[in-house]
Amino acid sequence: MTASRRKIKELEEFSARFSKRYILKKRVNALLCFFIAACGTSAVMYSRFIFHNELFDRLRYMTFWGTIFTAIVSFIFGIVCITEAEKETEVTNRHVYFLRLSSATTESVIFVVVLTGLTPIMPDQPDVTSYPGFMMHIVIPITTVASFVLNDPPIGKPKVFEPLKGTMFIGVYAVLMTTLFGTGKISSDKAPYSFLDFEHTSMLYKLISLVSIFAIGYAVSWLLMRLNMKLSWIWFGDIRRFKKKG
Repeated sequence: MTASRRKIKELEEFSARFSKRYILKKRVNALLCFFIAACGTSAVMYSRFIFHNELFDRLRYMTFWGTIFTAIVSFIFGIVCITEAEKETEVTNRHVYFLRLSSATTESVIFVVVLTGLTPIMPDQPDVTSYPGFMMHIVIPITTVASFVLNDPPIGKPKVFEPLKGTMFIGVYAVLMTTLFGTGKISSDKAPYSFLDFEHTSMLYKLISLVSIFAIGYAVSWLLMRLNMKLSWIWFGDIRRFKKKG
């Protein structure tokens, strides 16, 4: 076999392995996305029909809004992944990327807030033992971050203000709830988090809490973009070594 034919054969083998791994990657992520959507849907339904919580009452919580948002985005992206696997091409764009980033950032902040709330220094007491609490506070955040970081095609090194797009859902929630509680449209005794209690907490505490949440959101968004750049091709690590060897 001549050198040129050998190189052609090696290239064909590499292409076949890459294609097979790409399809596997997309199918696995589709299953993961549908799993997230199922967890989110079941957690909301469990809260509503098993715990008999009023839906409007639950919507005071960022966790509840975030779960619904993430479940919808994950279901849609699961369909996108199936399409990508069938066509063997990336069909997403920057808008979809930032939508996914916003979902992953929201879930990360929820996870961080929950871990912080479990410490004795914080007045909030997050639920992590019931089915909805465990799904919304632990399972969905972890799987959403893993799905985004390991699957989504990177868009390059994040620019200074781009990570802010990952905080858009958090921003909408913060503006909406701060307005509702600050104007008295919803009484402070229904505040889901201590920093939204305008009657019993100081303005300094509220400002520090809100600034901290946005700062954490920005930092998490930036970190997720960087991790996505470094880890999204981890599926193809051995194939890249195969190419180098060839």
